[in-house]
Amino acid sequence: MSRHRDILLCPDSFKGSLTAEDVATAMARGVHVADPQTQIRALPMADGGEGSAELVTQTLGWEWHLSDVHGPTGTHLTAGWGYDPERRRAVIDVASACGLDLVRSGHRNPWQLDSRGVGELIRSALDAGAMHLLIGLGGSATVDGGAGMLQALGVRFLDHADAPLPTRPGGLVGLERVDFSGLDPRLRDVEITVLNDVDNPLTGEHGAARVFGPQKGLAAEDIETMDAHLGRLAELIDASGHLQRAPDTPGAGAAGGLGFALACVLEGEARMGAAYLADLIGLDAAIAAADLVITGEGQIDSQTSRGKVVAEVVARARRQGVPVLAVAGSISASVEELAEFGLADARALVEGDVTVEQAMAEPSSWIAVRTQALLEDYLGS
Repeated sequence: MSRHRDILLCPDSFKGSLTAEDVATAMARGVHVADPQTQIRALPMADGGEGSAELVTQTLGWEWHLSDVHGPTGTHLTAGWGYDPERRRAVIDVASACGLDLVRSGHRNPWQLDSRGVGELIRSALDAGAMHLLIGLGGSATVDGGAGMLQALGVRFLDHADAPLPTRPGGLVGLERVDFSGLDPRLRDVEITVLNDVDNPLTGEHGAARVFGPQKGLAAEDIETMDAHLGRLAELIDASGHLQRAPDTPGAGAAGGLGFALACVLEGEARMGAAYLADLIGLDAAIAAADLVITGEGQIDSQTSRGKVVAEVVARARRQGVPVLAVAGSISASVEELAEFGLADARALVEGDVTVEQAMAEPSSWIAVRTQALLEDYLGS
């Protein structure tokens, strides 16, 4: 067992269950039982989705700010964001202002929700002096094409009589013109980095309405109508002279079209969240100092290789010759597929007699148990 005395724990969150930090803590308990002499370093990870801002802030020692903003339904809420005053960088999760978990399941209707709170968070960061915005897309309840966010930043959405319209999709049925004359001028000098893990365009077969709408409560019979609404929104923004990139830009469909507003309208640079954040928190150096890496996420499946945290960790560890183990809520891949992917071994919480309900009821306990068994098997092999 002395071969593996330095273990790095760098899991993603288990969505709807535990934060990445909580997952790492549970993994550490399992590691200590398997080998009490092991030296452990935890470097929780994120891919730009919910929890990314808090994780970056804690890991890098940035300031944590709280702002009063409008949630997706229009009610007030307090949302947090991180700030690095030395380099004037702010990190924001859109989910903190328009997240799916902010809307009760019976009230999830994207026609009546908007992203105004995201724009208000951006304004708060600008007020603090931010010159570089890191904006994590993921977990949004909205499919408004970023109209709410743009309105909060000074853009007006007008009807045929030049009267302002509410920016939820259901309120923009009579939209005729988009006026950018009031857009916050500070944005001209601000760098925006958009973090996501999808490459969907704004509209079409792989667009925001068709792919992500149903997850957010959009009725099947409304998908085409919502897709057409997003297309018309893009056309009118183009007519205003403020469309900087085409709506089929990869990632424009992220977060219900917030990717479109941030990257195609405000000229943000789209980056894959897991890779960008790994660089930001120093993952390569942490891997170099480890003998073994343990990562994890809620589900390891065919989508894992497409920009997810586990894939990023595995790729970087392979380049340095460091083996990687994984713990996941569920695994839909064979041993051979896991090996081809680059994992030395993996365990799922939901296996044997353990049901999804049991795993969700006590995720920390099961993560510790599976990590212990995984490490014992690996070190004994």
